[in-house]
Formats: sequence, C-alpha cells, structure tokens
Amino acid sequence: MKIKAAIASTDLKNVDIHFGRCGTFAIAEVDCESRSYKVIEQRDVTAPCPSCGRLGEPDDAIESVVEALSDCEYVIVSRIGRWPDSLLYERGIGSVEHSGPIEDAMALLFSRLKARPIRSRADVSGDQAGGG
Repeated sequence: MKIKAAIASTDLKNVDIHFGRCGTFAIAEVDCESRSYKVIEQRDVTAPCPSCGRLGEPDDAIESVVEALSDCEYVIVSRIGRWPDSLLYERGIGSVEHSGPIEDAMALLFSRLKARPIRSRADVSGDQAGGG
C-alpha cells in the first residue's frame, strides 16, 4: 500500500521546521510494504505563523494549510500545536513529531505503521503527535 506524507523540511534532508512556520512541504510517496519513500512534489503553502512571536495563530491560515495537505495520510514536522493537530486529526491525517534526519522520521513512521497498519483513512486518525 502506498500513502502520502507531507514533510516539513527546509533542506530535504532533515525534519527541521514547525508546522506553523513551514512554507513548503515535501510530499513523499511512502510504500508501506517496501518501507521506502520518494519525494514526488514540493508543495507551497502560506505559513500560518511565519514569525511565531505572537500568541495564537490565524485560524483561516491553519485551515488553509490543512486543506492543502488533505491528500496526505501523515504530516511529519518538528513540532505541531494542538489546534492544527486536531484539525488534521478530524481529516484523518496523522502527525509525527520528529527533529532530525528524514530517514529517522521515516523509520518512526514505519514502526507506527507496522504496529497499526492502515486499511482506511480512519485508521490514521488515531495517530496524533501528542500520542493516541
């Protein structure tokens, strides 16, 4: 089975940016059986919190990013707040928090998928960054 994951990376080597600060997500096609992935697209979004120096994040901007990633089963980010995580969850999109090499983040994703294989979009919605 193949799924898509949106990866928050500025260099295509590391997961190194917070969901709210990410202006471009690397979209990877993930092959669950072979435990491999390849980046198939770079998707530009309007980062909902580019400065992140203020309290709160614009709801419309966060919802816009969630909509832009709605064809993905997972997002992989260095950090994610409760509000965007819950919006992703409502759409059946799981989240993985990891800072460091994309390879390590993918190993984490594969271990989650092994523990709980995906059969439908509903299988993903239990995977939130904060646990679940």
